Amino acid sequence: MIFILKKLIEAFISKAYFGIILILLFLSCKTEEKQTTRQYLFLGHTYQWGVEDNNRIDFRLKDFDFGQYDQLWLGGDLCARSSEKMETLTYLDSIFDLSDPSTHWARGNHDLVKGIPGAIEQITKRNSYYSAALESATLVVMNTMEFHHPNYKPKPAECEMLDGQIQMLENIADTIAQSSHLIVLHHYCFLTNELYSDSTNLNTIFNLYVPDLKIDCANEHTFTSKLYPIFKKIQSKGVQVVLVSGDLGQRAKAFEYQTEDGIWFLGSGINNSAIEVYVPDYVTDTSPDKILVFEYDLEERELTWEFQELGAKK
Repeated sequence: MIFILKKLIEAFISKAYFGIILILLFLSCKTEEKQTTRQYLFLGHTYQWGVEDNNRIDFRLKDFDFGQYDQLWLGGDLCARSSEKMETLTYLDSIFDLSDPSTHWARGNHDLVKGIPGAIEQITKRNSYYSAALESATLVVMNTMEFHHPNYKPKPAECEMLDGQIQMLENIADTIAQSSHLIVLHHYCFLTNELYSDSTNLNTIFNLYVPDLKIDCANEHTFTSKLYPIFKKIQSKGVQVVLVSGDLGQRAKAFEYQTEDGIWFLGSGINNSAIEVYVPDYVTDTSPDKILVFEYDLEERELTWEFQELGAKK
């Protein structure tokens, strides 16, 4: 009797272990299945209106779960004065982990208002513009803050930065071959009414639309005359070019447009914390704010995106 009972217990334990193994294998397969895609979050114009020291991001992002995304892409204007004090940058670093390889920040004008020189580079441990490998794609972070009005005379260091940025893009255009996509993060609007076939003026969409900003010093090129041909060359190689601006939210919450050349222009930014304080005349869109979520299929090498209402349950 004892012998039979012992055998039954051994059989039960054996089946239990077998069941556990099956569960672990199932979970392993599910995990493996999840790893065939990546999710990237893009946030633009995130500062909180009405904060006395101009040093906080939108309060609705305070408890946001950024860890659910594989990468965090920041389109600038994180705080109203992001680099005025090191304490503010330390605060931003505690939220976004700014030096982490999975966080990328294209700085905006509010990031530099009364900013400490070199402070952003110190906290991010990166240049203001650079390229990075992104699975089977290429990511580029651009500095549009040195773009300038025609009557401004840039300093030598500013010209060196602008020339280096253009050289980086030209090198990518000459050498890119295996990437499925080139994704470019920037702040100021790149798209111009000249390239935009819609009758709507881009001045009613982006927070700032100045198409004649100069992107270099010696030749005083604009985006349309110099940079767009570079991106067009990359697109012609079969690499999908996607340009993403963070200077949005006041006149529109989301923007997407594909040119006749196949290049995508996207824009995303939030601004509705202004409603809690006051809404200036230039803020014309107070509809629900939206964030931009990308998904990249590693096997199919496909990039898709969705504008999601901030705070909406998925």
